[in-house]
Amino acid sequence: MSQEPEKPFLPRWARYVILPGLFGPLLILGFIFVTEVAHDETRCPYTRGETRALTPEVAVREDHRTCLWDVEDHRFSVVRGATERVLGRRRFRAEAFLPGNYNWSAKLDAKDQVHVHIKNEGHSDAQFREGTEQERAAK
Repeated sequence: MSQEPEKPFLPRWARYVILPGLFGPLLILGFIFVTEVAHDETRCPYTRGETRALTPEVAVREDHRTCLWDVEDHRFSVVRGATERVLGRRRFRAEAFLPGNYNWSAKLDAKDQVHVHIKNEGHSDAQFREGTEQERAAK
């Protein structure tokens, strides 16, 4: 009595089709994990950048950092006396923040809330709003 060789569970061609479907998501998750860990503030702190005074008591400060290759992260904070509140962040390739490709402005409106407008060439503009005094008190 001769014994037949055992047939594989999947044909060889099916294994080659399935493997990228299994490893692709793992590679993507690994990339996301590495990039987010690199931008952890304890590992890569912000450097204080330009501060623009809107009134003697209110200013907007732009901080920046480069934690991963050529990716820059900019953070915009409102400084009111001794308190600071982060309004928003922008993270793009370094060339998006080069002079001529990037500018930002800040203004204080009639309701005493700060508005920051950011333009990066090749990207949509960003508008950050601090909120009214009642909104700030609720947080």
